[in-house]
Amino acid sequence: MQARRRARRWRWAALAALLACPFAQAALQFELQPDGLDGPQILAAERALQDMQQVLPAAWQDRFDRPVKVGWSSTLPEHVHGRTRRGAITLRRDLLDDVRTGEPLPRALQAALIHELTHVLDRAAGGGWSQTARWRDLSGWQQRPWRLGRTGNHFSTRSPDDYERTSPAEFLAVNAEHFVLDPAYACRRPAVHAWFTAQIGASGHAPGCDSRLPLVQADDASGAASLLQLDPARVYAVDYLLAEGNDQLMSRWGHSMLRLVICAPGRAPGPACRMDLSYHRVLSFRAFVGDVQISSWRGLTGSYPSRLFVLPLNQVINEYTQLELRGLSSVPLQLQPGEIASLLERVGQVHWSYDGRYLFVSNNCAVETGKLLQEGVPAWATPGLNRITPRGLLTRLTREGRADPTVLQNRAEATRQGYYFASAQDHYQQLFEVARRELPLDTPEVAAWLQRPAAQRAPWLEQGGLRATAALLLLEQAARQREELRARDQLKRTLGTRANGTDPARDTLMALLHDTGQLVSPAALVPGGGYGLPLGSERAAAAASTAAISARGVPAWQQLQQQLRARLPAAQQQELVTIENNLDRLGARMRTLAREETATGAAVR
Repeated sequence: MQARRRARRWRWAALAALLACPFAQAALQFELQPDGLDGPQILAAERALQDMQQVLPAAWQDRFDRPVKVGWSSTLPEHVHGRTRRGAITLRRDLLDDVRTGEPLPRALQAALIHELTHVLDRAAGGGWSQTARWRDLSGWQQRPWRLGRTGNHFSTRSPDDYERTSPAEFLAVNAEHFVLDPAYACRRPAVHAWFTAQIGASGHAPGCDSRLPLVQADDASGAASLLQLDPARVYAVDYLLAEGNDQLMSRWGHSMLRLVICAPGRAPGPACRMDLSYHRVLSFRAFVGDVQISSWRGLTGSYPSRLFVLPLNQVINEYTQLELRGLSSVPLQLQPGEIASLLERVGQVHWSYDGRYLFVSNNCAVETGKLLQEGVPAWATPGLNRITPRGLLTRLTREGRADPTVLQNRAEATRQGYYFASAQDHYQQLFEVARRELPLDTPEVAAWLQRPAAQRAPWLEQGGLRATAALLLLEQAARQREELRARDQLKRTLGTRANGTDPARDTLMALLHDTGQLVSPAALVPGGGYGLPLGSERAAAAASTAAISARGVPAWQQLQQQLRARLPAAQQQELVTIENNLDRLGARMRTLAREETATGAAVR
């Protein structure tokens, strides 16, 4: 009996000695370290290492210039599957428990070995990828605007593994697992997939990806949104869109945005696409205010999430030029089609994964827009675009030859060609001059006219002809918009103080803001996990969730507006009622004058 035991031990020792010798395919060689393994585990380890050489891309294997020792341990922490020290790998011993003859290797074992082999390559003389500026830009460690160093990784949603945000090196290793093992990786993280292919070698997968970029966009009605499936081939150009400043604390330096010049369906990309305004979209980083007030202090301390809003251009034009009376400059960026495609890939990554904090000083719209441009267009990363004001960023883009502001030199031509959208202030003054030619109005400035109480404007509404009445109608509509803005500010202050007991209006508002939060952080719209860009059924789920939120949101916002109007001070309610009466009177007079003019014309003929 003892002789048989000695013979078995001799056979296992001989097998262990044999396995300690390198076996190889291509340049990658494994040296199995059998210490601590019994006979079946040694066989399982041998098979695992041999099979992994069939899994790893040949281009990756060719990068190894020396054998890699692989040992197995039962003392690693529970959450750790492997470690790499001085080019030698140690894996959890229990990863061998599920290795079965004739069956594929367990995914956990494959991922652990790929992860650690990536560390070996990264730490070798020809590696160092995780330390490069481009990799850190791509993987989410963003440059700080005021000082050296980088931020933490805030790309926390739609992530395959939270461990990837531990460091750039771990991001590299975790994503290498998915690059090699997940055939859909190229579709989920196209930019990182392209980096792996260019730097280390192809994965061997050739998936057919849907080239359209899914973006949750706001629609025209309050509370409405939809899933835009954007074809990058339809994006003819990208403009730097600058809103002029005003007297408000958060707006005095302007606002940075990007305008996507999207061609109408069926139109070949070209300059004519600039006239397809209804298809253009605006990318705008804003502080998402998930409550009813915006606080300067919270904006300074980063208490607001930073979100990338996708908005129709016409909505943005109306918001700034009509409501806030701020002009918009649209400056073309010097981007080639391939660079536009790369920028849009980054837009998708930010849209679905980014969860940053908005700081009015150091992480505002200009900083976020600059980071998006330099991360999405690698050639723009040096010397960088870190600027903290919108005009400062435009100056930097112009100085580096990235932007062409010469289109704005002739204001009239720029307006005609859609490069400049003027504040409605000048337009309102022109309308007021039309009215003053017929009526003895006692002020020359439209601003003073609009600041008067509606009851003081009322006596003049039925004294002018058709042109003067039409001008006063448009001005009264502007007065209503201004009064609604003042009412909105008043309601923010009213609802910002929580009342004793229940407050149905406030509760409804908070529920609607929660829905809005899902729309501007769309990862929550796709249940059941997944990572990167949503694919197939995930896109369908996102579209369905967005439609459901819109279906309940549009009528809910309309109903809430009526409820909240009753919460306004009595004088403000009366002002709104008087403006509505003024508009009704002007509309009725317009119709009467138009009929009289038509009848007079017919009699003359």
